[in-house]
Amino acid sequence: MKDWQVAGVSLLLILLPVIPSLADSFFAFIGATVVGLMIVLYLFWTYKPWTSKDNSIVSLYFTGIFSFGLALGVFFVLPLHPRPFGIVSLIESIPFFISFFFATKDIWRSLFKKEILYLADGYFAFVLTILIGAIIGKFLHNFYELIILYTGFLTMGFILMMYFRK
Repeated sequence: MKDWQVAGVSLLLILLPVIPSLADSFFAFIGATVVGLMIVLYLFWTYKPWTSKDNSIVSLYFTGIFSFGLALGVFFVLPLHPRPFGIVSLIESIPFFISFFFATKDIWRSLFKKEILYLADGYFAFVLTILIGAIIGKFLHNFYELIILYTGFLTMGFILMMYFRK
């Protein structure tokens, strides 16, 4: 693609979800994002990110631009009713997650080794445990359940930090 074509497609992929969300029209948002998703899927299938590193970077660019437009659209409708817009945006961002995986698959292999838990003298294991507890706690609404959950994950985090300390 030529530079002006890439710029035009990028601008189109950003504006397709943004304009209907500024107008606060959910059905127009769905229609425009489906058109954007078809463009992204065409580019995704044209570049086939699983074939080479260069193709995965190009595919990541276009799917990332569209996901950025979706996120911007959800941001503009945030004070009104973001849940349906967010659900549609999350579903239509799946090609971005696939492209991101193929672009970074060499990094993922080296990241998920046991040695990563020893990072920062066990502090990474501590933070990871606290983060998991916080994500689980996000779905609970009872104060007493949260106290028990957070105390347990904090204790587990300290134990893991001491275990992985060198």
